[in-house]
Amino acid sequence: MIETQTAYVPIGIFENEIEISTPEHIFIDDHNDIYIADSGTKSVTKFDENGKVKRIFGEGILKQPLGVFVDQANDVYVADYTAEKVFRFSKEGKLIKEYERPKSPLFGEKSPYKPQKISVDPRGNLYIIGEGSTNGIIQLNKAGEFLGFYGVNTSRPTIMTFLQDMITTQRQKASLFMKVPTAPTNISIDEQGLVHTITSGTDWEVIRKLNIAGSNMLPTDISSTKNLVDIAIGPIGNIYTVGLDGKIYEYDRFGNLLFVFGGKDDGLNRNGLFMQPTSIEVDNMGRLFVADREKGTIQIFEPTDFTAILHEGLSLYAEGFYIESQKNWKEILNLNSSFGLAHTAMGQAYFKQQLYDDALKEFKSANNKAGYSDAFWEIRQKWMQDHLSSVFSILLSLFILWSIVRYTDKKKKILQPLRDWFGKMKNLKLLSQLLFLLRFLKHPIDSFYYLPKTERVSVLSATLLYIILFVEYLFVLYCTGFLFSYKSVEDINIFLEAATLFIPIILFIVANYLVSTITDGSGRFRDIYIGTIYSLAPILLFIVPITIVSNILTINESFIFTFSMQIITVWSIFILFIMIQEIHDYKFVETIRNILVTFFAMLIMLLVFFVIYVLLDQVYEFILTIIQEVILRV
Repeated sequence: MIETQTAYVPIGIFENEIEISTPEHIFIDDHNDIYIADSGTKSVTKFDENGKVKRIFGEGILKQPLGVFVDQANDVYVADYTAEKVFRFSKEGKLIKEYERPKSPLFGEKSPYKPQKISVDPRGNLYIIGEGSTNGIIQLNKAGEFLGFYGVNTSRPTIMTFLQDMITTQRQKASLFMKVPTAPTNISIDEQGLVHTITSGTDWEVIRKLNIAGSNMLPTDISSTKNLVDIAIGPIGNIYTVGLDGKIYEYDRFGNLLFVFGGKDDGLNRNGLFMQPTSIEVDNMGRLFVADREKGTIQIFEPTDFTAILHEGLSLYAEGFYIESQKNWKEILNLNSSFGLAHTAMGQAYFKQQLYDDALKEFKSANNKAGYSDAFWEIRQKWMQDHLSSVFSILLSLFILWSIVRYTDKKKKILQPLRDWFGKMKNLKLLSQLLFLLRFLKHPIDSFYYLPKTERVSVLSATLLYIILFVEYLFVLYCTGFLFSYKSVEDINIFLEAATLFIPIILFIVANYLVSTITDGSGRFRDIYIGTIYSLAPILLFIVPITIVSNILTINESFIFTFSMQIITVWSIFILFIMIQEIHDYKFVETIRNILVTFFAMLIMLLVFFVIYVLLDQVYEFILTIIQEVILRV
């Protein structure tokens, strides 16, 4: 979250001719007329934008109106919770139709029908949000016939649901106890007829934008707020939501968070804060109207110049006019250089103009990896077109030169001095111990068998390899390609990274030694210390080349990086397993048991260290309090 310029300014309370008792829902039509569903007065009141009453709907008919919607013919639809009906009134206030509980057997005898919110699409179909309607939105046609449930919420996928989907048929799934998803809380329909919903009480698909098939088109993790109460769609497709905590959230049509503002009233009745917000709506000038049930008021927010510039840029950007929107985004970045969406839009504009280097920088500033990948692919493609022939020429020249050197060496032994020098270097004890690492790749069983019985390795060589491992770890953090790096360089703390790398290794070595001691393992602490780092031979040898290669890959070739990392990781785990088996002279089952008990011992050790830390922290606080008390009294 980055602090921005003020997005909206509260300009006061919506003044009107009659008192609003308990506002439950607001709707604003194309003429900026405001409809307020009031459960206190049991009616829906229509105001003009100046607060003058134009008509009252449902007096003596409505019991607890919670939602209101006005269609293109200016017919007024009201969701009445207590009456368990949706009422439809003409623009003159005459009751036209009552939509009662559907009688279709497809609706279900036990399915609840307690209308809370209502929306109508351009074809006249009704979308009803009902309490406890876990099957989805209740959909009726204009005549009141049940069309089906639409846009049922989904549950967060888990390992169990994945396995269940893999091993069960559709018929078996129907007989199993399935987790019931949460019912949607509120609804809004945009100018294109796309249905938007919110769901409170969950952090999975909190805000949904549904296509014609009822599938969500927004990111599943768009929001983690569990107390949203209403949703509204602005003139350019922006999404507005409000929560019980008084926070107002604005997203663009693609689900990118733009602003968060508002909050809970602390009892001082300050503008812009709320006690119990129930509804939010947007007029055609971009002003926000927010109902507060407890206060019985409607607060109005007006967009600032910063927001107006942003909305203009968003409108052009959403329609694909990336270059035309560039002026707006430059102005936004002049005011706030940290606005990520502006960097993405600038990147798209540069990309359209084939300014790929500039696009690359903007996408990187926005942390937009998909855009970065596209721009990098274009840059790489151009480089290959310009230099590929030169690269092949150099490689061919090197191959010919190497062939000549090899042929000459066979005749006149010109490389013999180099071989002699390398032989002498290999005879150096420490270097020989370090190079013994290569043997673990081909012959891990023999290498570990001879490890405790020969001097082919030492504690010094193992320690140097641990240092090399840490240097390589830092190299990975700093030099992994942007597309595959998930940690910002600015956030790297060398001491914290050292602890992250070495604490698990130290815990494993100590725990494995302790466990092996009481389970008749023959390995010494020295053997485990040395064997652990030599088991990581694939990582030590290949992590640096893989990291370098990650800088020339795009997302389309990400499998190369991912698969390579998986190979060296699995390879190292395999060698580690052999190390435990050979050093302790275990059989296969004994090795498995030893590893499991080792991990359990590591957890116990972590728990003990945590308890000790908490106790020492309390002792420190106690001593510090005594010292402060003594100083105060003296």
